[in-house]
Amino acid sequence: MSVSIITDTIYTYRFLKLLVTPFSKTEAFKLGIIDESGKRIKDKKIETSEERAAFNLFHRLVFNLKRLIETVPGGKTRVASYIAALALLREHYDVNVEKVLTEMKVNPLDKKKILKEIQPKKKKKAEEEIANTTAGIAIIPTPMKFKAFVRRKRPN
Repeated sequence: MSVSIITDTIYTYRFLKLLVTPFSKTEAFKLGIIDESGKRIKDKKIETSEERAAFNLFHRLVFNLKRLIETVPGGKTRVASYIAALALLREHYDVNVEKVLTEMKVNPLDKKKILKEIQPKKKKKAEEEIANTTAGIAIIPTPMKFKAFVRRKRPN
């Protein structure tokens, strides 16, 4: 396993953990750097290394994204942050969302809501759209040059 894969996994874990953690339970809130809504307190200057570790560029990115998610109706709930985290994970790692929600002991009503939100929306193609596409038209192949043919790798 390469170092970049390991670091990507660690940052993904940190990102998702911060995304689902309420602002009031973060280290930046405990140090008085941010308020309950995740906004930076203007009077507070970051001076110590502990404060820098609690509120760096990575934390600002996650807090801003989290505040953006909260602007959506229903986005302030804990369920919304789980939905966002699971949607990000499911896209890349093919995560079984139902199993994760069962292990997290999520309320069955919330579980149904999350599963409904995450389900991919199927687009219905109208018959007119299909008839008007040019995908079915055959393209005349261009002849291959001899040098390009020679340069291709041949199986051993």
